[in-house]
Amino acid sequence: MAITRRRALSVFLAAPLAIIFSVSALGAPTAVLVDTSRSVSKGRFEEAKKALSDMMPALAAQGPVCLYAFNDAPVKVADFTTDAAELQAGIARLEQGGNFTLLYDCVFYAVKALAEKKEPGVILLVTDGKDENSAVTLEDASSRALEAHVGIVTAGLGASLDLKTLRRLATLTGGRYAGELPGADLRQPFAETAAALVPFPPPPAPPKPEPVPVQAVQPKPPANHLTAILFMILGVLVLGLAVLAAIILRRTRRPEERACEECGHVFNMWETECPVCLAKKLAITNPGVSPQTPAAPPLPDIDPTLMKKAPSSEMLDHTMVLDEVPVLVLKRAGGPPRMFQLPPNQPVSVGRDKVNTIQVADQTLSGQHFRIIPKEGAYYLADLQSTNGTFLNGERVTLKELKPGGVIHVGQCEFTFRLEQKRLN
Repeated sequence: MAITRRRALSVFLAAPLAIIFSVSALGAPTAVLVDTSRSVSKGRFEEAKKALSDMMPALAAQGPVCLYAFNDAPVKVADFTTDAAELQAGIARLEQGGNFTLLYDCVFYAVKALAEKKEPGVILLVTDGKDENSAVTLEDASSRALEAHVGIVTAGLGASLDLKTLRRLATLTGGRYAGELPGADLRQPFAETAAALVPFPPPPAPPKPEPVPVQAVQPKPPANHLTAILFMILGVLVLGLAVLAAIILRRTRRPEERACEECGHVFNMWETECPVCLAKKLAITNPGVSPQTPAAPPLPDIDPTLMKKAPSSEMLDHTMVLDEVPVLVLKRAGGPPRMFQLPPNQPVSVGRDKVNTIQVADQTLSGQHFRIIPKEGAYYLADLQSTNGTFLNGERVTLKELKPGGVIHVGQCEFTFRLEQKRLN
């Protein structure tokens, strides 16, 4: 086994020079992305670092190279440079760690950095093809790469590869899948990817300035014409002021007063008949008679109990007996929330396998991932030795009390534990 591994590693170390020759004709900048999550064995990871370090001198001699690492977050280890020693020092500093693998986020950031170069570029992506908790999708990263004229060469690293994702990333961006490292021959994939890159179109030529039309110079009117125009303007102003003054005087003038010929009462604007004289006429016509309000008919005797309100529907609802029912609300990217009602006195197992009480078809979950255990009126969250771990409110836990409102993160799934009010019949 040791001889076979050394032979495979020697083939990989011999490939960089041929790779550089295939890219040199294009002179494209290159971004090297390395998966530093714990899904790869320590020995194989060190072999890949050695191979990438030996590749740097030839790669940097042909154009600028930048180096990224990613697990819980994308990190730029070295900016674009042609200094091979700086790139080798960056590769030597790579260490495995983290709880997740933000593969698509790292590709997206690397494409953005290459796009700022304003020329086509190549990404060498070394990973097992598995993504966890990225903010962008595979389609987001690949479409951004196409817009930036960036081709992706993927190389597998690890015991369990997601070959579909590796091939899809390469195919959607015009790149190639090179095989598994160490030992994969990268010459042909790099050559084909570089040849397929589409150069940026030249900037459009600035528009030609339109000729400015020459306007004929109007002759100045004679002095007597200017005087006539000034008098005309002055006359219009005087006429306008006169009209404005007339309007103001008309609105401020008091209306003509009218008075009663018999008693001298001064009429208001709304009165057409003297109210004083009218009151005297009515008193003479009906002496000693004053208007009276007709008596109201007597009320019937009614039972006082009939005058009370009946209990409202809201009061009746409040008298119902309510019980608290534990539920789990599942949220996944790209899908609607799902609610699962939990039995109050039985443990509930959650995972990818059919033996679980709640089965979730998600590759980021273990077969049996975690369990919720009710005991003495409380609930406890227990991790079932899962691969990616169980996190309660951002903290990785093995066994901890689960309270209402607690948020459980497992893989790409988010569960919220709640106690819902349910009416008892």
